Amino acid sequence: MNRFTVRILLLLGLLAAAPLAWGQGAPPEKADAPGLRFNGLGRAYIQQTDLGGPIADGDTSFAERLADGEFLLDLAINAQPNASTEVQGILRLRNEFGGFFGSGVSIEVRELWARGIIANALEYRVGDMNVAMTPYTLFLPDEDGRVNTPELFEPQKDVIYYEEFYTGLNERRLQGARLDFGLEFDRWVDAVDVRAFLARLRPTNFTDTPTRLIGGGRLGGSVNALGLRFTPGFNYVSVWDDLESGNANTGIRNHVDSFDGALSLLEREALSLQLVGEGGWSVAKQADETPVDPIATPDPSAEPLVLETDTFFEIGLAAGFPRVDVDVSAHFVNVGPDFFSAAAQSKRVDYTRSQRQFSRIGASRDRRGIGLFDLTRDPAIYTFRIADGLMNYDPRYNNAQPYGAATANRRGLRLGAEYEPSGGAQAELMVALLREIRGQGTDELKGFALIRGAVDVPVGPLIGYARTLAFSLGGQYEQTTRGGEAIEEVDLTSVLLEAGITAEIYDRLDVLIGVTTRTSSGRDYVPQIRDFNDVCDFPAAFVTDDSEQLYGAGLRYRFGSGSYLTVQLQKYSYGDDATPDDDYTFNQVFALYTLPF
Repeated sequence: MNRFTVRILLLLGLLAAAPLAWGQGAPPEKADAPGLRFNGLGRAYIQQTDLGGPIADGDTSFAERLADGEFLLDLAINAQPNASTEVQGILRLRNEFGGFFGSGVSIEVRELWARGIIANALEYRVGDMNVAMTPYTLFLPDEDGRVNTPELFEPQKDVIYYEEFYTGLNERRLQGARLDFGLEFDRWVDAVDVRAFLARLRPTNFTDTPTRLIGGGRLGGSVNALGLRFTPGFNYVSVWDDLESGNANTGIRNHVDSFDGALSLLEREALSLQLVGEGGWSVAKQADETPVDPIATPDPSAEPLVLETDTFFEIGLAAGFPRVDVDVSAHFVNVGPDFFSAAAQSKRVDYTRSQRQFSRIGASRDRRGIGLFDLTRDPAIYTFRIADGLMNYDPRYNNAQPYGAATANRRGLRLGAEYEPSGGAQAELMVALLREIRGQGTDELKGFALIRGAVDVPVGPLIGYARTLAFSLGGQYEQTTRGGEAIEEVDLTSVLLEAGITAEIYDRLDVLIGVTTRTSSGRDYVPQIRDFNDVCDFPAAFVTDDSEQLYGAGLRYRFGSGSYLTVQLQKYSYGDDATPDDDYTFNQVFALYTLPF
């Protein structure tokens, strides 16, 4: 296929997608009747970023302006041969801006899956799938640097979510098979649900890298007896290397078991009260199938294989006050120092990756650290993969629970409150007061205080404005402390603030304004982790006294459900009091056109 033909196909695909998108919006998850259907997503964006500030003024040997963009068409072919079977594949056509007559065009398969129902009882799915269980077993923790993102920055976040298969439900994208079925009973036990899955995380290279698999499931139920409702569940997740594939002799084994449940203590019109919790354990080890020489004498100095086991639990009360639209909760949390759950602790952001733009700046071409600018817009630093071990993290964005609720070596209280009255307004607050269970490099223990809050207010109805007028606010305060000798002391404080305004000034034409800032000061020690949770070294103290500001404004025109065009101006600045000559700024012009159909 020559370049001219590819170019024509791209243009025809865009023209074909446009009329379908105006009235339909996103298709339902499953069609109601057999047949063949086409849907998908078209997207085009372009952005230009200018580098400025002292770091650019001191060196003129590199480009200070970069522009990139793409045209992308994901064409989903959905076939339902009968009422109990459905298959779908997504074909991706992508062309980078700057390509000419097909130059830079790529064609790939983005997604393939099939699902159905056997005997009206057993649901199955093979291929690509999204799976989530509990925050300690199989879960995708929330990303760093975000509490309540202003709507101005949502388009770029939407691109990241779409590219990395984030659904907003903390699900992980896996490729394998899943089975679900349920049973209903007449007395005592209302229902029993069974879910099981098996997926491949990594293929073998037939030499030193074995195939890595993940499997597990959940057995849940609902019991209604003596006026009380109880919903227990058992969860099991295992990540392991198949040493029969390839020539590798060692691999990892990580198993996590847990029991969770909710017991309804009180159900009244003005108050509901539940006892909720989860507890379990993990096993993490290195498997070794190296052939043993029966004649050789064992080496007593050889290090044993890593084998770590530990437990966790959280228990608390959740209360609801329907008359005032308020829900509150209080939990006691205890996660052991050696608890390891690869499928729950793997982060969204890989801090070892390089950014797409300006990854190295300055005269010495030092690598630029990941900041708010990148966390908001750069898919290159995000991942949905399950990591081999604990990933790196940046304590300025999340130090209390960098790996989500499953962060090991934490004990303390977590308090929460939500307010969601009718009318679209909502507010939430979370407070965590945690402490280490075991000191790292010292007997002294770190203490963590975390406060997160978010508010969304539809201002229009309050002032009689007929069109959309909304305000959002988010904030996070985090403090880490540790006493002891001067070399042991830790005192790190970080504050993240977000604010946004959305105003519809004409029919479906919105003005968007957003601001995000972060300030951090103090010092901490961030350990280097070997294998699972073994601290192998402490580099120099992490010292910071820096700040970031990201703000901008733009216009958005909404064509239909999920279809819009936005043009924005954004400015970002980074400053560090210790190295003012390395401060820098980004000025970005950004345009995005999204067309689901």
